[in-house]
Formats: sequence, structure tokens, C-alpha cells
Amino acid sequence: MLSDDSIRQKMTDINYKTLGFKCGIEIHQQLETHKLFCECPSIIREDEPDIVVRRKMRAVAGEIGNVDPAALYEYLRDKEMIYQAYRDTTCLVELDEEPPHPLNEEALDTVLEASLLLNAKPVDELQVMRKTVIDGSNTSGFQRTILVAMDGHLETEEGRVRIPTICLEEDAARKIGEEKDTTVYRLDRLSIPLIEIATTPDIKNPGHAREVAEKLGMILRATGKVRRGLGTIRQDLNVSIREGERVEIKGVQDLRLIEDVLRKEVERQLMLVEVKKELKKRGAKAEDLDYGFVDVTPLFKNTKSTIVAKMLEKGAKVMAVRLTGFKGLLKGRLGPELAQYAKAGSGVKGIFHSDELPDYGITEEEVKAVEDRLKIKDYKAFALVVEEKETAEKALAEVVNRCKTAIDGVPEETRKAKPDATTEFMRPLPGSARMYPETDEALLVITEGRIERIKRDIPELPEERLERYLKKGLNQELANQLIKSRSSETFDELSEKFPEIKASTIANTILSMPKEVRKRYNVDTSSLRKEHYEGIFKEIMGGRTTKEFIPDIMAALAADPEKSVEKVIEEKGLQSMTEEGVEELVGRLISENKGMTFGALMGKTMAELKGRADAEAVKEIIHRKLQAKG
Repeated sequence: MLSDDSIRQKMTDINYKTLGFKCGIEIHQQLETHKLFCECPSIIREDEPDIVVRRKMRAVAGEIGNVDPAALYEYLRDKEMIYQAYRDTTCLVELDEEPPHPLNEEALDTVLEASLLLNAKPVDELQVMRKTVIDGSNTSGFQRTILVAMDGHLETEEGRVRIPTICLEEDAARKIGEEKDTTVYRLDRLSIPLIEIATTPDIKNPGHAREVAEKLGMILRATGKVRRGLGTIRQDLNVSIREGERVEIKGVQDLRLIEDVLRKEVERQLMLVEVKKELKKRGAKAEDLDYGFVDVTPLFKNTKSTIVAKMLEKGAKVMAVRLTGFKGLLKGRLGPELAQYAKAGSGVKGIFHSDELPDYGITEEEVKAVEDRLKIKDYKAFALVVEEKETAEKALAEVVNRCKTAIDGVPEETRKAKPDATTEFMRPLPGSARMYPETDEALLVITEGRIERIKRDIPELPEERLERYLKKGLNQELANQLIKSRSSETFDELSEKFPEIKASTIANTILSMPKEVRKRYNVDTSSLRKEHYEGIFKEIMGGRTTKEFIPDIMAALAADPEKSVEKVIEEKGLQSMTEEGVEELVGRLISENKGMTFGALMGKTMAELKGRADAEAVKEIIHRKLQAKG
């Protein structure tokens, strides 16, 4: 059995190809348009909703007679759903009280455009499908999704990554809160259009995964029709290693987390493979694990554990189960897995297991008493749950089930990404029997005329834009920053309008200058608009101010966004000196400082000008004056 340190060392020296690493990505990006099956706006709201509806979900067989395992799992949790809505920005479609309206054509055009940029082939005819979703995030119990294009690909530094499907689908409702038996959703996000892009498992390592996600995001932003900001794009990762199984990790919102999430998932699967091997050595069998839950509450009658005592005061029971063969395999290994399954399946906050005891106020004597009561010997371990009896038994059943799957290795499952790049169990992987046709939406033919119209307005790809920016004089780093930012269109407009101003000056002004101004002047620069930058460059072109004063002008505009650039220049005394004035100053300084080097003279001149003249223009005047004199 590898130790934790050994596994970590193995991870630092890992060869992902040798390991049999496989990974594919699903990108879900919200589109900047109204909702997919109604005319409601795509507005996320934080004010108090004025409609509340309570419901429960049920798992039913699909058209071929099978019940989806993920749907059944959620149904057995027996949770109540509370839906919050707004009279003015949500409607009966979101509440599933009215059939869907015709498909949002603008959203469809955006997906077709992205499909062409990804070298995919649009299908001839669209069929809206229903995909079973039973966690309550869709009021109807299913998500509507449409296959739009197939067989695309993306070129990367590690080779081509295939894109078998591109879909248009509706986003789910937003989870607001969750308690033991209740989940609260808000319907403001439900049915916001999403483009879903799925790759094949061509991704070779965690760094490659991030590159793929970044390139897909940049191509989507190139359409100019996707929403921006936290929560508008989500990456789901499908990952496995040769001795593991496919695991779906949902909800990676930050691109910077992708590499760490994948590394930690590989580490987790390696740990589970090692546990499987150790269990095999011990001769562990699934039939040795039973559901003989034992009430050991009397053993904790005088417990000093605050956690246990508080629960007992509320009428809880201490229920225990024997885990034959698992001693020493729980702490830092299977323990977190058991707790996640227990929490997901029963709503308990946590469990205790023998590898971490005595601790939490539970004494060595209490541990020994539980072991005696359960007849613990050799490799036998145990788990405790302190809760109302029925809930505790449900939690312990999940613990036993997870231990049984550990004997076989890595289970196929869906996990949720956490902010620290770790993941936690959500539910089993969904099966293939959860998709069937939507009968309330007509088939939609994709005509050649529609595709030709979209091709005529196809946007520039990031690689093409990078090449254009480099030709404009931007360096590679600045060009890449601009492409990834929200300011590329602003840059294009301003550089076209003011060709005499260096492209790097315009790019730095709109990209990095706001941060510098915010730090130097302690002002909020979020109110700065394209019109402000346009006004600044117009005054520079007219010779009324200089680029050296740009930070001062921006700071004043940030403090009072309604003030004109001209007014700011006048009030702050940021006017440029005339060429005649600069020449007179340079002449005087040369006379007063005979023999001074060019560099020293340049520094002295700029110090006296205090930004009132462009440095390049000053340099030219000094050169000219020195040459004339010498």
C-alpha cells in the first residue's frame, strides 16, 4: 500500500501517457440574448422574488423502459423543491405551466456561427430533445437540448482535439439554498440559452486541458454574442486513468483551476486503485460487508464529546456499522469518500470512522466499547453516525455501499468541483436512457441560405486577430492580453479612428492604465467608457494635451464621469506646451548647461515640462538644437 507521501511523489514524476490519462471537456457558455423558449429577459436578480412554488420530483421509465440511475438516486432522496420566480421577468414556461414557445432564432444563429468557427458541420434538421434531470434544477424534470452541429475540431499545440457535438440547450435554475430535505431554486437563470461544446477524450494532460478550454472560450467570445462574468461559462471535465473509470467533474468555473482539478482527480483515482489492491491482498469481499446497523447510544451516555452530546440532547441515536477489511484505509483515503456519500444520500453533516478515533472528544474507552460491541478484530473498522435513527441508517447504508464499490476500484460517478480544486461526490453517472424527443416543439430545417448568410458575417478567429495585432506593432504578450480581454473591439475602433497614435499606447491605455490609475489615485475606474478614451485621444491628436497626462485625465474622469475631457484638461492645467515653447525651453537649457550630455539634458527638460510635451517630440527638438549648435 502506497503511503500519502509516496502517492504525492508519484504525482510529481507522473507520465500521463503511461498512466493512460484520458480527458474530454464540455463547455457550457451562456448566450447574450433572451431566453430559449420564451421572450423573458436573461436577467439574474438578487431582489426578493414575488412567486414561490413547492414541488417534488419523481423518477419514471424512459421510452425504452429503463429508469436512469442518476434520476433514481435523486428520487430516493425524497427532497422537496422550492422555486422562486418574478412576475415581470419570468413566466409560465419557466414554471412548466405552459408549453415552450418557438425556439429563439438569435440563439440558434449564434450556435451555428460558433459551429462554423470550430470546423463543424451543421445538421440538416433540428429536433428538440428532453434530457431527464431529476435534481430539481429544471421544473419540468428535463432539460431541453438540440444537436446543432457535428464533427468539428480544434487545433492545439498538442495536436487536434475533435469536437463530435455542438448543442444548443437551456440553462438550469439557480440553486439558492439547501437543507436536509429541501432545495431552493430561483428561476431567473432557467432557460437562458447555452451553447454546449463537447470534445472527445483527445486531451493529453492537465495543461493541455486548460489550453483547450481557453481556446474554446476565445472562439466563443469572438462571436461577440456570449455573456461575460462569473457563472456565465462552466467547464465539465470527463477524466479517467487506465486502471480507473470515467468520472465527470461538473462546474469548473475558473480556467485557472482546471489543471489542479485534474491533477487532484488523478491522485484520487491512483489512491483508489491502491486501496483496491490492498483490499484484494486482505481478501476483502463485498459479502463481508452487511447492513447490520447497531444502536450503540448507551455507550455514549456520559460522553465528553460536545458534538455527540448536543445531538443526543436532541433525541439522536449513535448508530454503528462494522467495515470488515478496511482498518487503516479510511483516514485520508476512503474516509472523505464515505462522508461525501453519506451526506449526499441522507443529508447528514458527517460521519465518524475508527481510523480517526479517538478524537472529537470521543475517548479511547468509548472506541474500545464500540469495538467490543461490534466484535471488531484484525482488519475490521467501523463507522458511526449520530442522527435520528432512520437518517443515520440511511447514511450508514451509503457508507457500506461505498465500501463495496471500493473493492472493485474507482466507481463511475459525477462529482462537483470545489474552490480549492478538490471534488466531492454528487451522484452516479447518468445512463443512456434519459433522452427522448420534445413533442411541444416542431422540427426546424437548417437551410443552405441560412448557413450562407451566417458565413458572410463570420467573425475573425483569435489566431487571425493575433496576427493582425502583431502587424499593428503590438508585442506578443500585449496582443494576447487584448484578445483575452473585453476590450479588443474598443481597441479596434480607436486604433482605426486614431491611426497616428501608436497601437501600443491605445492598448496600454485601455488595458493596464485603469489598474494603474486605480492604484495611484485611489479611484474607481469602472465608470470609464469608450467615449472617455476617444475624447482623450482626440485632444492628444489636436495637440491640446499629451499622452503623459493620460493617467491624470483618466483619474479626473473616473471621479466625475459626466465631465468632458476638455473641461478636465482646462481645470487641471493639463494643456500641452506649444512646439515654440518647447524649443525656447530647450534652447535656454542648452545655453545654461554647456557640455551637458544628451541624456542629462533630456531628463532636465522633461522635469521642467512636467508632462506638458510628448517625450518623442522633445527628443527630436533636442537632437535638432544640438546638431545646429555643434
